[in-house]
Amino acid sequence: MADLVWSDPDPDKEDFAISPRGAGYTFGSGVVRKFLETNNMKHILRAHQLCMEGFSVLFDNRLSTVWSAPNYCYRCGNSASILEIGPGEHTHFNVFEAAPENQTDGPSQQLLTAGKLPEYFL
Repeated sequence: MADLVWSDPDPDKEDFAISPRGAGYTFGSGVVRKFLETNNMKHILRAHQLCMEGFSVLFDNRLSTVWSAPNYCYRCGNSASILEIGPGEHTHFNVFEAAPENQTDGPSQQLLTAGKLPEYFL
């Protein structure tokens, strides 16, 4: 369970593989399918991986990732979303951008304008 929850999906994989980040794993459609069948579930919803569009849906709509931090770390320029699940398991991703004031007043803005922003994403 922990390997699935703390690893990242890879649409090009079928099984588990070593993550290129150097920690944890990636997993593919076969892992998702087996987990859902074993646990009598239809869908996995997760939320700990940056998605530039605010969300991601993979593996024939069996796995969704929701990302709710717009412009992550005041520098990624990503959208965010909130997932609504309605009657009949209908899903709708409400996508939004960072508030205008959050584009300019982040804690690292002074460092960014001075050219001294640390490289968090290598």
